[in-house]
Amino acid sequence: MLRRMIVVVLVAALAWGGYWAVGAWGLEKAVSGWLDERRAEGWQAEAERVVVRGFPNRFDLELDELRLADPRTGWAWSAPFFQSLALSYRPYHVIAVWPDSQSLQTPFESLEITSERLRGSLLLTPTTLALKRSSFELDGVEVVSDAGWSSRLTEGRLATRTLPEDFPDPTVHQVSFSARAWQVPSRLLAELNAADLLPDTLDSVTADVTIRFSAPWDRYAVERARPQPRHVEIKLAEAKWGQMELKLAGSFEVDEQGVPEGSVLVKATNWRDILAVGVAAGIVPADFEGPITTALELASQLAGSPKTLDIPLNFKNGQVRVGPAPIGPAPVLRLR
Repeated sequence: MLRRMIVVVLVAALAWGGYWAVGAWGLEKAVSGWLDERRAEGWQAEAERVVVRGFPNRFDLELDELRLADPRTGWAWSAPFFQSLALSYRPYHVIAVWPDSQSLQTPFESLEITSERLRGSLLLTPTTLALKRSSFELDGVEVVSDAGWSSRLTEGRLATRTLPEDFPDPTVHQVSFSARAWQVPSRLLAELNAADLLPDTLDSVTADVTIRFSAPWDRYAVERARPQPRHVEIKLAEAKWGQMELKLAGSFEVDEQGVPEGSVLVKATNWRDILAVGVAAGIVPADFEGPITTALELASQLAGSPKTLDIPLNFKNGQVRVGPAPIGPAPVLRLR
């Protein structure tokens, strides 16, 4: 009996060791092959070393001196290393670890990113690696742009999951975000001319949003084209900035050009401060401040609170409207 048990244990150990060796070899070859495919398409896709460690219970992938650049979209990313950590019996539940410094090139500017902690947990599907669920920790993240601005996030959390619960649609994601002590980009403060009116740090930001995209977020979202938002439902988004507080809720469709069509209700607390920032930034002409203040005071009194104002924003025909009155062009929502 003891001999049989020893034989069974040895066979199981050899089988598990073989499984790990084959899995590690396959993972390393798949990553190296993916880099080769990107280079064949004209990318810069380089890593000085691709190695898999973690025997016997983990597949820990590390890429050193990683450089990726897609000339078609103008995006590029480089980092001294990137790690993907997974249990060998759950290879599609991945812990991603970014270094404390990295560089990101966008079509508009170059960003240097440093962080105290930047990691994520991702649950993926086999084959296409479509995202099912994720959560990210963003602590002490600082971004410095060559365009002359900087921003720092003290603490942030981001989570996503596909919906509905019973039969998830890979194109529908519920996105939750929260942030504490988020230093406003210095360029934005300068553009708002708000240095004397507002602190340079947002106290908190939270959001609960459901987005239907044009395609799943999978490997092809990186290789080919980013999925685009097609329907956005804001359950609640809230920001506290000094004495100002904004809350948003609503929903809208987004067409193929990225133009929204729908409505969002904005609840503004201490709206006089918001108006003062608008005047200082030149968004609201100074000559109009008096009439606008009178109109908003009347609206807030009708709503029952002199400090709070409900503003319905309608997106229609490429314009943002308050009621029937257009106030400017609608934002274009496109991911490059």
